[in-house]
Order: sequence, then C-alpha cells, then structure tokens
Amino acid sequence: MANSELHPDHQQALTWVCDAYLFYLVSLHRRPVYRHQHGDISLNQPALREFIDTYLLDKGWGPERRVVRYTHLLDFKAHVDGINSSFIDWGTVPTLTPRGIRWMNACFSRLGEMVNSYGGWESYVAAVQEVNTDESRL
Repeated sequence: MANSELHPDHQQALTWVCDAYLFYLVSLHRRPVYRHQHGDISLNQPALREFIDTYLLDKGWGPERRVVRYTHLLDFKAHVDGINSSFIDWGTVPTLTPRGIRWMNACFSRLGEMVNSYGGWESYVAAVQEVNTDESRL
C-alpha cells in the first residue's frame, strides 16, 4: 500500500508506532533487530510500516480502526511528560506502552515461527511467490 493512499493521521500514527518500536529495539540491541529464537529479524521503518499496516488490513481492519489501534499502542503520557535531558532538550521520541511492546513482539514472534515452519526465509519467499503465481492464473 503506497503511503500516498493513507490519510495523514494514519500516516503519522503509523510512523510514531514504527519509530517507537525501532527506538525500543535499538535501546535493547544497539541496532534495529528483533531477536527471535530461530534467528534475528532486521527491521527498518518502511518494512515495519508495511508489515504492521498490512497485517491489520488483512485482518479486515479499516483505516480508522487501525489509527485507533496505533494510538493505543503509543504512550502519549510519557511523550508529553518526557524530558530527555536537563541541559538541552529538543524533544522526545515516541514510546510504546508495555502492551504495545508486547503486541509488536508477538507479531514478530509469529512471523519468525511462520518462516521457520517453511524452513527459512528463502523457502517462505518461494512459497509466497508460488501462491501469488497461482492466484494470478485465476
């Protein structure tokens, strides 16, 4: 889904959620990577945006419901009250609620389990391409 197709509120909420999760991962691992028991899942904002938004879209959630979900994942109180420095504070970064972190981690845990059930990333990509090819023939 192209970013231009999303409402500005949707884009902003999704960006905040993705940034917050990436900041969280970097604070844990010094790089944006989800550590799964079967291997690391490296992330960037475009991949994270597409993964999360498509996941909810595939569940049948409309744009308004997705925006509500994103705002519930964010910890706005910490963002408003947050002061990062006593010397120079040019702003705070978005943060997720503990429930938001658990939800995001659960999404990537399920992804890792699904990919592992196919025998790895290359096998998963091949299976998805095969399904897409079969669907285009219909």
